[in-house]
Amino acid sequence: MHPSSEPARPLSPADTLRWLPPALLPLGAAIAAHAVLAPGSRAAVPSGVLSGLGAAALWGLVLVGSLVVVTGAVLLVHRLRGLPRVRPTAATAVVALFLLLTSLSTRLPPLPFWDGLERNWQGKLLDLLWVGILVLVLRRWAREEAGLRWRIVPGSARPALLVVLGVLTVFVALGAVAVLSGESAARPVDLEQVLWDATVPNLTEELIWRGAMLAVLDRALPARRRVLGAGLGWGTVITAVLFGVGHMVLLGADGAWSLSIGGGVFALVMGLALAWIRARTGSIWPAFALHCAPELGADIGVLPLR
Repeated sequence: MHPSSEPARPLSPADTLRWLPPALLPLGAAIAAHAVLAPGSRAAVPSGVLSGLGAAALWGLVLVGSLVVVTGAVLLVHRLRGLPRVRPTAATAVVALFLLLTSLSTRLPPLPFWDGLERNWQGKLLDLLWVGILVLVLRRWAREEAGLRWRIVPGSARPALLVVLGVLTVFVALGAVAVLSGESAARPVDLEQVLWDATVPNLTEELIWRGAMLAVLDRALPARRRVLGAGLGWGTVITAVLFGVGHMVLLGADGAWSLSIGGGVFALVMGLALAWIRARTGSIWPAFALHCAPELGADIGVLPLR
């Protein structure tokens, strides 16, 4: 087949920004709702919302700074090893946009509608809305490169299932041990907790991190190695490091900052595992299942013993 007759690669988020204006609409609507519902003033966004957005932007910039550092290290390795030159400028800029979008969405103060819930459902649903708009606008890219498809790579079902069930089993056991030792006596496991661990929050993270981000970086940094049957590249390393930083540098709902070294290391390891299963199967859904496994496993291990 003549090269000119081969189908062109689908437009990615790094090729066009036509996805960005509609993707901003959910966040803009939530901010507008805060302005409308603010007691005593309907003319401006409440100061608490503005301060929350400022803190969220600062947290996002921490991730963006980490992205620049890690990508710079990758380029240095390429140069020192004499590898083919790569230019990931556009991909890095788009991933920075993703990081800022998820930072602002998940750290916008909740509207009164969500007051009765303990978890940040508003933030995760805003994340789901903007990334859903992204994949809807760039449907072919989402299907072919970001893993938004049900069909998996032939021969990958067995290893993926073994990994998911293995992780689930380990965390069921750890949850049970924690209860028997008295370490998790205060850990609530109710219906909201189980739904949180099994649905939207983990799905949005996989769509953003192992779907959109990984696909954009893999196209810009195509150097790959085969690891247990999966083709992995620098995108795996970058997304895993950023995932670790995002779970290490924490910003609470009250604006307080904290550091969790253990959480960051665990997230880094999970980021590598999630990228592996995403690459091995070619689909985002096994990665979603693996993402749910530790949290649901801990829930299951706790419930029968409480």
